Amino acid sequence: MRTSRAKFQRMFPDFLHWSAQFAQDARIWVTQIAQAHPLWCFPIAFFVAFAESFVGLSILVPGFAILVALGGVIGASDIGLFPAIAGAVLGALSGDVIAWGLGLRFHHQILHMWPFRKFEAELEKALQFFHRRGLWAVFFGRFLGPLRATVPLVAGMSEMEFRRFMAVSIPSAIVWACAILGFPAFAARFAL
Repeated sequence: MRTSRAKFQRMFPDFLHWSAQFAQDARIWVTQIAQAHPLWCFPIAFFVAFAESFVGLSILVPGFAILVALGGVIGASDIGLFPAIAGAVLGALSGDVIAWGLGLRFHHQILHMWPFRKFEAELEKALQFFHRRGLWAVFFGRFLGPLRATVPLVAGMSEMEFRRFMAVSIPSAIVWACAILGFPAFAARFAL
């Protein structure tokens, strides 16, 4: 693992610095937008949660940091928490449904398609986790960063029935959104 990280750092020396700076800038931008335009909390939470839950986009968007920052902004101001939670739940479920559909449509061909072949190791880990845990993998996969975006794709690849998938995905999205937005919001309220 260390050799692959060192190889990555040699190949892209500025990538780590750029990605850290991008995450910081995105967090600041979301904070400023949410403070200036409280009604934008729903679409911000929707698109960030969608990106966090869709394989490929989850690597590019620092969704966890942005949603935690959004929760903190909500708690520090008079913005309602429910619209942001609703946006995060709907965004996460939208990402899940699309990823599940792609997995069902393309099955194991996905491992060899662009851009998924770049995430072959993550998809293989998700397949192993999914086969060991089944429905629990769908629920708890949402709370494990590297698996969050790949488990719905793997559920589709494994031809999991859509109703069973959604029966587990909906509660996990609700709990995840409440936790990722609610804890920072309540912490900010009590800190002030």
